[in-house]
Amino acid sequence: MTTANNPHVVLPVTGLTCASCVTRLEKAMNKHDGVVRANVNLALETLDLSVDEATNLADIPQWVSAAGFGLETQEVTVTVDNITCASCVNRIEKVLGKMPGIEQASVNLATSQLKVTWYAGLTTLSQIKHRLADINYPVVETENETQTTAASANTLLTHSLIGLALSLPMVVTMFAGLFGADWMLPSWVQFILTTPVQFWLGYRFYVGAYHSLKNKSANMDVLVAMGTSAAYFYSLYLWLVLGSSHLYFEAAAVVVSLVMLGKWMEERAKNITSDAIRKLMNLQPPTAQKWQGDDLVKTDVNDLVLGDELQIQPGDTVPADGVIVSGSSAIDEAMLTGESIPVTKTTGDTVLAGTKNTNGSIRLKVHSSPDQFRLKQIVQLVNDAQMQKPDIQKLVDKISSVFVPVVIAIALVAFVLQWWFISLDAAFVASVSVLVIACPCALGLATPTAIMAASGVGARRGVLIRNINQLQILANANAVVFDKTGTLTQGTPKVAALQTWIDDDSLLPWVKQVQRQSQHPLASAMVEHLAEVRADDNDAEFENLSGRGVVSKRGDQRLLIGNERLLTEYELSIPDDYHSSLAASSTVWVALNDRLAARFDITDPIRNDAKDTIRWLNKAGLNSWMLSGDHQNAAEAVAQELGISDLMANLLPEHKAQAITQLKKKSNGVIMVGDGINDAPALAAADASIAMGSGTDVAMESAGITLMRSDIGLITEAIQIARKTQRKIKQNLFWAFIYNCVGIPLAAFGLLSPVVAGAAMAFSSVSVVTSSILLLRWNPTSIKENSHD
Repeated sequence: MTTANNPHVVLPVTGLTCASCVTRLEKAMNKHDGVVRANVNLALETLDLSVDEATNLADIPQWVSAAGFGLETQEVTVTVDNITCASCVNRIEKVLGKMPGIEQASVNLATSQLKVTWYAGLTTLSQIKHRLADINYPVVETENETQTTAASANTLLTHSLIGLALSLPMVVTMFAGLFGADWMLPSWVQFILTTPVQFWLGYRFYVGAYHSLKNKSANMDVLVAMGTSAAYFYSLYLWLVLGSSHLYFEAAAVVVSLVMLGKWMEERAKNITSDAIRKLMNLQPPTAQKWQGDDLVKTDVNDLVLGDELQIQPGDTVPADGVIVSGSSAIDEAMLTGESIPVTKTTGDTVLAGTKNTNGSIRLKVHSSPDQFRLKQIVQLVNDAQMQKPDIQKLVDKISSVFVPVVIAIALVAFVLQWWFISLDAAFVASVSVLVIACPCALGLATPTAIMAASGVGARRGVLIRNINQLQILANANAVVFDKTGTLTQGTPKVAALQTWIDDDSLLPWVKQVQRQSQHPLASAMVEHLAEVRADDNDAEFENLSGRGVVSKRGDQRLLIGNERLLTEYELSIPDDYHSSLAASSTVWVALNDRLAARFDITDPIRNDAKDTIRWLNKAGLNSWMLSGDHQNAAEAVAQELGISDLMANLLPEHKAQAITQLKKKSNGVIMVGDGINDAPALAAADASIAMGSGTDVAMESAGITLMRSDIGLITEAIQIARKTQRKIKQNLFWAFIYNCVGIPLAAFGLLSPVVAGAAMAFSSVSVVTSSILLLRWNPTSIKENSHD
């Protein structure tokens, strides 16, 4: 029954095309028991839905999907405050995952960022922020994010120094006692020194613990609050009730101070790991010199529009992506592509925002909006990669979700056993030490900090990592498959020879007209070679046959332009004496009205570093394959020159994908390297994929790894980065696990004092992050260094 209290939503729907879609969706939705009313508006493409209970809202996306439609989604990445350990990550993801309309929520502990995707209409960003605030993880507003982060770090440092200053007198007297000196401070002095540390400086731990327990979970704050509170209140009991002078106030004060100092050091270290992405973000200048008539006007970069013309003086950083309309200069693109040598640019060439104009004055016409600048795309790409969780991190998250409850259980068992077999004092020391030495932070930070460092190193070197899971595949793969044209070769084919066999003045003009409509590199080479030929102006039918060529018809005439496979399909044979004598050339055949009319022999130079790259891969234990749609002789000539023994030729795009699938059955992992466009099926079929690119046209959406410039040697750098990252993650996780596996038992057996345990806990996560920082200083081995015996 419909009432005013029925939950009601209006949802944007995708896939609605006609009135029958409306009927189908309404019928499908009304079949569900929880639906009170469902109306679809085709003009607005919305679903107006009422359900009987709020709990049914969570099922709506599945219901709509089952009907063959989709719901629009929205996505945002925000910085969240108060994230201290892996348990916080699990809690945020778990709480948001229970909200109706949330499709996915992922938290990066190293950056304190949350990436959340939700269904439009089922929830809002405001509701998400409100829910986060409820569980004590408020969103940091973007415009204040940098200032807030800096202020938070400064506060941590200030508070930790105050805590250490107040703790120092007690620590000095404690160590003096170890050498026989009786410098013990009066109990009331210890109480006065410890109380502000415990409840003023340590207030953050109590707040965090309260919100954590309120939401039926436990994090690092719970451990610190429990451990230091036990030390503080047990000391009060010994002093005020038993009149003992052997107190543990210094343990509470020192642990709070050291944990805060450790968190400050951790923040500093995490900032260093994200330094590469911040440098990328800061490359683009905030303003540009824009021409308005004959005047230059300073303009905010975000206000630029397509067609604006800018003046770039020597030494300026280019503020926008654009095309040079006048002038020439050498442009330093190292900051974007890793290319150390400036590239000469002149009229008609493209330059990118963030690059450096070295010696010339150029006038630039903006050719994309500010939010589409390549620099912005790269920054977004790296940010997205850093927010991803590799499979190993998902396992660590599961361990972290039960880590704190297990530690509390161990502390209780240690307390009971120590009290039973030794004494109450020993029980107290052991349980408090267990609580303060356990560190879920080290586990949570081991993987994301290494990934941040790796993506930063990759971006600096011109290797963009889109899919973090492919790093592990890249590190363990034993086969690399190359496309030939544009990957092993330079992708700039030239016609080396042209042979014609018929006397028809209309042939070459028609060929030029047809090939101008094709996007294939060989077609461009043919058009360039026929520069002096005037293209035919007559209309003709045009059909592109993927992997074979093109067919054009005009009246009762038919023109075929393509490879031998195309001719075979039309039952045309090629006499032996018609074949080219240029072994390494690609042949494009032309047939007019079922007669062989011409042959274009096209060569494409091999990339300069291709041979060294193949040699490096062989020495690194990877078997190199080559796939080509070219004829066998041309493919064999290139493979022989490069030292590739395994090749397949005469392949259509779908055949390349099939070849990859078969190779995967015989290999531990297959890496496909292609141009990211023509080789999309093969790239998708491979375990890991690398798209060759250039500084002006990167096929970012084609593969898990994208190279920022057309340098085949970057493939070896990508593999080295992957291997180094995998080793670093394993190293970090080993030390994080070993630290907890060794430290917790030692504490449980009473072999560590709370002060030592607190110090160890404070610096454990710092050591893991510092280990990741070392990755930032690493540089890959050059193919020249490693390719020659």
